[in-house]
Amino acid sequence: MPIELSERLSEYSYGYGVTREVEDALGSVGLQTVPFLPNLIHEAKLGFDVGFDLGETFSRQGTALMLQFKLGQSLKRFVRKAPSLIKPPLRRPFWRFNIDTAEPDGQFELLLKAEQDGAEVYYAAPRFTDWSHYLEIFKTKSVVDSSLLIRPSDIRSQLAATGQADGAHRIVYDHVGVYVCSSPAEIREVDLEDLVSTTSERARRGVPLGAVVRRLYEGLDKRDEVRRPIEPKPKRGPDDSDYERNIEAYSPGQLRPVVAGDRPSEPYLQRRRENALAQFRARSESEEAALAAVFATEAWAAGAQLILVTPKE
Repeated sequence: MPIELSERLSEYSYGYGVTREVEDALGSVGLQTVPFLPNLIHEAKLGFDVGFDLGETFSRQGTALMLQFKLGQSLKRFVRKAPSLIKPPLRRPFWRFNIDTAEPDGQFELLLKAEQDGAEVYYAAPRFTDWSHYLEIFKTKSVVDSSLLIRPSDIRSQLAATGQADGAHRIVYDHVGVYVCSSPAEIREVDLEDLVSTTSERARRGVPLGAVVRRLYEGLDKRDEVRRPIEPKPKRGPDDSDYERNIEAYSPGQLRPVVAGDRPSEPYLQRRRENALAQFRARSESEEAALAAVFATEAWAAGAQLILVTPKE
């Protein structure tokens, strides 16, 4: 009996296979790649990798690559939330994973803002189901070829194009297509060759890696810029419970419209970020290295892998 991925494989374990192959592919076109690993947080001196000179590297041209790993749930049939909704043209086997495009300062906002600020950003999800399949493609270095790669910006553009509001959505996909639902809208898929080409172009366009990192860090406090207005929920009727009618009094921040330029105040997150920056500064060879570590740590907490990319000397 096959062992389901969810029983043996975490998103980070799956991500290791993807990251390894992406690094190899970028290395084949003359790029140096250094992934952020969480154990660096506990080292006495901040160092992203052996032989990676932080001071010199951040002054060289380069870019940032982010990979967000999702373990797609294998499905036997597609269930529509409402009979009126259109069913996407899926063939078995097919998978899904969930995203929330409206969560303030959430995962999707982090990824979309980073992409807007100049990073290469992708969701990666497997097109396989069981552990034995993963072991087989890991050995043959074909994990990425057996995976889905899509950009957050393509999800947002398709939601906007089809008139769907931000909120909880499902990404559903089979071996040939991928859609964002509730109302299915097809998303353009990216392959490894596309990822390598666009990342290589960004890394060689003459922008210092330090400038890229600084913009990503500053964008952490500007994620409201990528938000779309959310229509307020309809008022409760007289038959609803007192709690439901008065819930707005208990949690106004959750029910009011979220509008760009009207970022919810979360001073504790800002203070935590500032404290982390002060700690990394004390252990770092450069300001840019400390900024990169803070951004990478926040991305890792959201489940995303940051990879610094520069041309090889």
